[in-house]
Amino acid sequence: MIIVIVWIIFCLLVGILGESRNVGFWGAVLWSFFLSPLVGLIIVLLSDKKGIQQNPAMLTLIKQGDSLFTKSNYDGAIEKYSSALKYSDNAPYTNFKLAELYSIKKDGQNSFKHLVLAIQTGFKDFAKIHNNNNLTYLRSLQEFQTFVSNNYKNPTVQPDINRPMSKVEELEKLNGFFEKGVLTKEEFENEKRKLLSRD
Repeated sequence: MIIVIVWIIFCLLVGILGESRNVGFWGAVLWSFFLSPLVGLIIVLLSDKKGIQQNPAMLTLIKQGDSLFTKSNYDGAIEKYSSALKYSDNAPYTNFKLAELYSIKKDGQNSFKHLVLAIQTGFKDFAKIHNNNNLTYLRSLQEFQTFVSNNYKNPTVQPDINRPMSKVEELEKLNGFFEKGVLTKEEFENEKRKLLSRD
């Protein structure tokens, strides 16, 4: 009888641990009861943590940011997403969108910061990091390779992004993208025109 009581107590303890995981309280209790508390504990530890519920105000800001992003209002989108993160920075996709926006604006430091936050909070689409057109600038930085080889953690060397690039440097970089096939001929010509028309 004592063994049964101890078994049930351990099952309930594993269930309490399972509350914060996708397996849930009762799932953890049932696995523990039928297999063993040790097996139940392993299942709980292998189960992903539950996502933090976003409050309605945060969701509204994210939707507004999405709308502005679609309309290429990058500053407005950054403002909305940043306001949303004040409610919780445990928002991998919002952080990823900010990484995209800052890369578009050629702000490597903030782009890295939000990309790292996105990964730390559960963003796992690494193919998107390597193929997303909005992250072209970020991937062009030497520190990106360090970032990737560092298992997608903050680069040890901070990007030298405070010094503005000269037009010649930017043209060389654009040409490099074109030669590597990152930019099509049309995209290359458009970007070159924009660059040359700038003061």
